[in-house]
This record gives sequence, structure tokens and C-alpha cells, in this order.
Amino acid sequence: MSAYSTGLELILNAAEGVLQIVVTDDEKPLCSQQWHRADRATEILAPALENLCAALDIKPNSFRRMACVRGPGSFTGIRLVLATAAALRRTGNAQVAGLDYMQALATTAVLRAQLLFGTTIWVLTHARRNLVHCQSFLSYGPMIPAQALAPVDLCTPQEALDRILASRTAPLPAGVPEGSRVVWVCGSGLERNAAVFSPLDLLRPSPDGTQHQTDGGAPVTTLDDLTIPDINALCLLARHGDYADADIEPLYVRPCDAVENLAQLAPRLGLTGEEATTTLEHMLQRPPKSDI
Repeated sequence: MSAYSTGLELILNAAEGVLQIVVTDDEKPLCSQQWHRADRATEILAPALENLCAALDIKPNSFRRMACVRGPGSFTGIRLVLATAAALRRTGNAQVAGLDYMQALATTAVLRAQLLFGTTIWVLTHARRNLVHCQSFLSYGPMIPAQALAPVDLCTPQEALDRILASRTAPLPAGVPEGSRVVWVCGSGLERNAAVFSPLDLLRPSPDGTQHQTDGGAPVTTLDDLTIPDINALCLLARHGDYADADIEPLYVRPCDAVENLAQLAPRLGLTGEEATTTLEHMLQRPPKSDI
């Protein structure tokens, strides 16, 4: 391993639908696993890592970098991978970086379709019933991760559709040529709200590549099957990650169901809603009792 090698790196994602584990050495993939049992990721991750390290003849504390998807997505999945990275960081000398799940999906679209500079990608992921995480990105080509045009937001599928339709005729970002006005859409929010987004089917480019829209807006291509990021996209994001000697902060966008329903859950604990809220606030604010 040269002095300039990035060394062994672990990449983890459990934000939505699948548990993904990738190991690279100097950014060259050694192996990857995808477990389509998100409901059992807590049981699977530690044994899978143990077996994977044994098969590669490496030790868990030998990772020099760890990149973990920090959200938005499943609270349980996000906490699982970030807690695992935090534990491994304390056993070795690895630096860690948080990866953005929405950016991973947008970058996957760029890599799959070899999208050129200037293409707009909308990512919609399921948040809860009648709510999606919504964010737009700009492609800079297949060698660079897609870059966010706006912060991730929580909105209804109809609101997301309205934003996508408006983007077809909105002013292009600075430096983007007019001929690049193309819109792509992907994510689980698109798949799970197919009826709402059906108007996008009428805006597809015609088979010969020309536009058949009469309003002058950009054509829209939907990637209905793109609901999890590709391994190559995760590796590209990890390559450009911002690594540091500190635990990764999760990215939560929607409120926690349990907190929102605390007043209804409190009686089961023998508390009033007000007592439960006060107790939770105290627990969230009190300092830790150890350095871990």
C-alpha cells in the first residue's frame, strides 16, 4: 500500500429497503453484499461484517475510512449503520464520512443513463403515507456525483409533481446551455405514488429523441425501477466524501412517529402526555454519563 493509498474502506447503507455493504481497497472494490431484508438488517449487519472480514482476511479495526449513508430514510436503518461505524471508529483509526441518500439515487441515475452536464434529476423517496422526500439535482456527468439544486424537503406527492412540472420551464442554472433542458425522475416515492405521477408519462421524449410537447417544456423520463442506489454510485460518493475523526450526524427530515404520537402512547407508561413530553425533553438534553 502506497503512502497515498486510501487503504481499506467500508461503505454502509440501510436507509431504505436494502442493506448494502461494500469493502474497497484504495477505492478498488473488493466485495459487496446487498441484503433485501431491511426488516432484519439489525440481525444481519454484524454477522455479515464478521464473515466478510474473515473471508477477506482483514480485521474490523483495519479500515482506514468508513462512509455511511446518513439519511434521509428509515430511522432504524440510519441508526444501525451510524452506530456500527461509531463503534468501529473507536476500535481503530478510521475516519468517517456521511453520505446523502438522495444524492446516491441521483448519482445512480447519472451513471445508469450516462447523463450529461445540465440534466436535472428529481429524487422522490417514500417518507410515509401521502408524504415524500423531494429534492432536485444537477448532473455534472458520470465522473462527478450529482449536485443538489435545493435542500431536501418533505411534501405531498402532488406538491412534488407540481415542482417537477414547473422545473420544465424554469430558468436553467448558471452555465447550463439551453439544449440541456432535460428532466429525469426516480425513487421509491415515484413508484409508490404511481397514480399521482402518471401525468409524467405524457411528457416522455418521443422514440426518435425529439420532443412532442407543445408547451416548450423539457421532456421527462421516469426511472420507475430506480429505488435503491447502485454500488458504483455509493463508491463514487465515498470517493468524494468529507472524512473526519468524528461520529456522523444522522439526517432526519420527517418527524419521528413515536414523538408525534407521544400523547397517545403516554398512558401505556402510566404518564400523562405532558409528563411524557417533559421526560423525553430531559432525556434528550441531559449530558452522557460516559465518553462512548
